[in-house]
Amino acid sequence: MNYNPKKDCRLLVKPLVIVAVVLLVVGYSALKIKNLAVGPEIILSSPADGTNCQSDLVNVKGKAERISQIFINGRKIFTDEDGNFNEPYLLASGYNQLEIMAQDKFGRKIEKKVQLVFNK
Repeated sequence: MNYNPKKDCRLLVKPLVIVAVVLLVVGYSALKIKNLAVGPEIILSSPADGTNCQSDLVNVKGKAERISQIFINGRKIFTDEDGNFNEPYLLASGYNQLEIMAQDKFGRKIEKKVQLVFNK
């Protein structure tokens, strides 16, 4: 039996390419399935729950991931390309509750509630 390094190397290349392509497809599919399985997420950076506000105007800041729309107390707001939002909100005197609700394209919803107190 003759040993031919070029021929033996060519025999290994095809299975290695197939394995690499399969791994890429499986990895990409896993990332896409994760987005489907996890659903929407809201990360609220301010204001903190239970804050006593000195001003009647607060900026609601945060980030929303995997959403199609987002609302504060039923009013639609918008995010930038990265999912960040910074929305001014006018408080009433006394106790206020903000409900931030986001929904993804599959209809799944998530809510965050923040309680604030504004004292004149």
